[in-house]
Amino acid sequence: MAVRATVSRFPSDPDAQEASGLPWGVTVTPFATKDENGAAPVYGSDGHMLPRCENCYAYFNTYCELEQWAWTCSLCGSLNGLSSQAIARYTHPQSCAEMISSFIDLDLPLEGSEEETMQARPVYVAAVDLSSSEEFLELTRSALQAALEAVPSGALFGLATFSHKIGLYDVQGAIPVVKNVFIPSDTEDTLSLELEDVMPLSQFLAPVETFKENITSALETLRPTTSWERTAGAAQGLDGVLMGGRGFGLAMESLFNYLGSEYGNTFALARVFAFLSGPPDHGAGQLDTRRYGEQYASKGEDADRALLPEQTPFYKDLAAVAVQAGVCVDIFAITNEYTDLASLKFLSIESGGSLFLYSSTDDSTLPQDIYRMLSRPYAFNCIMRLRTSSEFKPGHSYGHFFPDPQYENVQHIICCDSYATYAYDFDFANAAGFARLHFNIQLLCLLRNFQVKDWVL
Repeated sequence: MAVRATVSRFPSDPDAQEASGLPWGVTVTPFATKDENGAAPVYGSDGHMLPRCENCYAYFNTYCELEQWAWTCSLCGSLNGLSSQAIARYTHPQSCAEMISSFIDLDLPLEGSEEETMQARPVYVAAVDLSSSEEFLELTRSALQAALEAVPSGALFGLATFSHKIGLYDVQGAIPVVKNVFIPSDTEDTLSLELEDVMPLSQFLAPVETFKENITSALETLRPTTSWERTAGAAQGLDGVLMGGRGFGLAMESLFNYLGSEYGNTFALARVFAFLSGPPDHGAGQLDTRRYGEQYASKGEDADRALLPEQTPFYKDLAAVAVQAGVCVDIFAITNEYTDLASLKFLSIESGGSLFLYSSTDDSTLPQDIYRMLSRPYAFNCIMRLRTSSEFKPGHSYGHFFPDPQYENVQHIICCDSYATYAYDFDFANAAGFARLHFNIQLLCLLRNFQVKDWVL
């Protein structure tokens, strides 16, 4: 974990902060292997026994004053008693990580039985745009082959396609079989069948170590929708313009509901790789890309600035569905046409995923990027909270997380790799500023790591 302050010296009071004109806060990289000084964490066990302040709920640390029977919180100054277990623990401080360093990783006991823990397998689903070209699909095949080499052992994989219909692949038989359900063109309509009724999730998600060759064979069957299929499946858009049949919005919503039905039982994290060759233009979530360059040309407005806000809240609302289902979304857009990423970006940003844009298939580094992304260690189902001394407090927070609906300054992160970084700014709690020379920041991050299969604090 690395915590980097925006300034080397904190302002003494609100007036000094205002006069400086400098941002006051920190950036946090919770899954970094080393801290901001290049030091590795001190590892320990029995994290559930770490004492907590009865007043502000901060954890005991090296900056707290320790007495024989009690300790003083370094954040709020409250005196707290020690349990008999803690007293016995701190009679040998050299064996306690929290007495040695301020940067520690503590193991927590696993929740649930060992059998339940073994069921928590990572899930990867590729959603491929068939309203595309053969060059696009060839690049996508290469990227997914790289992804299959990088995913951890025990992972489950599902292959889906979308155009004017959604295709689900069953790769667990002798030959790959695809089942389709059509996407209605009306923005208010939903699928005639739930995806669970089209194919059971256990049939759709295949263990990679067992069916890698079958998955590769299924990837080779991907073909662009023909001009006849596009004409038959396309819808009349605004002003009678014939749209291309790329039903991305409803396809994503259906996949999230499909995966969400088994979240926490069959898997503990699902990651959806959405490969997009152009703007969604069919069914729910379709975007009007004609506003690019035309809508503001006669209004004297800066077109680049005017296009920064999203044109529809559909994908921001859809991101909330993904979060509820425990799904992290990575969007890979390979296109040189305007695709309104200002609207689409919320799907990846708020679910903890990434957004990649490639202008062409010729010089794209998509296979290398997805391999590097999946080769890095990452954690899932993360909880992060920043606490400060009583004189100041966290203000706004920024990053790929969503706030806890009940507790203040608590963020949830679906997926976090070693490069994921978040930012906080600070505000003074009152006009007096700092009343003492010593103050502290305490960052708690609860992570679960696929590689080591345990909880760390």
